[in-house]
Order: sequence, then structure tokens, then C-alpha cells
Amino acid sequence: MDPKFQSSFIPKGPVTTSGVASLAEKKKGRGFFGFLATVIFILAIVTALAVFGYNLYLSSNIAKMGSDLTTARASLDPDVINQISRLNSRIISTQELISKHTILSPFFDFLESSTLKSLRWTSFKYATTKDGLSLIMEGQARGYSALALQAEIFNKTKYIKSPLFSNLILDDKGNVTFAFFATLDPSIVSYKKSLESTPAIMVPVVSTSTSTSIVSTPIVSTSTATSTKKQ
Repeated sequence: MDPKFQSSFIPKGPVTTSGVASLAEKKKGRGFFGFLATVIFILAIVTALAVFGYNLYLSSNIAKMGSDLTTARASLDPDVINQISRLNSRIISTQELISKHTILSPFFDFLESSTLKSLRWTSFKYATTKDGLSLIMEGQARGYSALALQAEIFNKTKYIKSPLFSNLILDDKGNVTFAFFATLDPSIVSYKKSLESTPAIMVPVVSTSTSTSIVSTPIVSTSTATSTKKQ
């Protein structure tokens, strides 16, 4: 007897929905990325339009400023411009000459006001070096105490750098002859500084127990480069 087959289209087990869910998730992901791409595309278009508009704005401003410059240039007189340029060059040259020009009169005023009554200068020489004006002077002092006080005055001033007293010789009357070497600060011989500063140069006050005082007595002769003073 032939076996009987029973066919049925109804599944005997429960129907799984995993395939449907995965398909829905794929569609959802594609929709999100599509929306994101659309937003980025719109932002790119807006940015491109903004850049294009800004370039047009800059081009318009540059063209306007060029037109204004051309109009202003046409309104100027070339002769006046040349005269102003020549005047400006002369002013710059004059300023350079003044800044480099040196004068000795402020130093002579300082030397006169800072030299002791008990000391005199017998010779004066100077030379121009890379560090400034170099002084070479000779003098005579009434004893070593006067010479020490004069050295103290020079050490306290900013106008004389590296003062050096040498070749000290004591004679039978107690007088000391000496040689003096130093370098001047550029500010004291600068013509520009002399115009900007006050006429008087302050001299440092030195306290001493001796009766020697600072007076203005040296007489400087520029024609012979020698300064002398009567005691």
C-alpha cells in the first residue's frame, strides 16, 4: 500500500522576524546618511556663494580705492611733490649731521666747574677712537690729598670713563705733577644732546674733611689746546 503524504503551506514553527528588522535598520541608516549628505551639500553651496559674494565686494572696494587714488594723484602738483621730497631729504641729512656732530664746549664747562682750586691743568689733548673721545692731559696739584680728591670727583661723574692718574712726580715744594688719561662719555660732547639738555651740568658734591673746595677757575685756550690756571 502506498504511503500517504500530507502537504501543508502553513509553517509548523513560529515565523522569525530577524530579516525584516535588519532590513528596516538598513533603510533607517541609509536615510540618516542621506540627510547628513544633503545638509553638507547645502552648507557647501552656501559657503561657496558667500565666498563669491565677498570676492565681489573686495573687488568693488579695490576698484573704488584705485579710482580715488587716481583722482587724488591727478589733483597734486608734481612740482610741489618734488619740492617736498627734496626738503624731506635735506631734513634727514641735517638730522644725521647733527646726531654725529661733536663739540667740546660742554666738556670744557664741566672741567671748569669740577676742577679743584688746588689743581691746575697744564696741557690738553684728545683723540677720536671707536669708544669716543680719548683725553690726554697733564696737570699739577698741591699735594697728594688734592690729587686724590680730584680723582674721587672724576670717579663719581658719568661723563668721564676709566679715569687714570699716572706719572706722579713730587717736587721740592710739595707739588705733584701728573698725567691724566680718560675716555669721555659721548653724551657730553654730542651737539644734539647739548641742544636738548639744560645749559648747566651738575657736578657731584664730595664731602671732605680738608679745607679744599671746588671752584670754577681753569681757563681753557682752544687755540693752543692747553688750559692753565693761576694758583
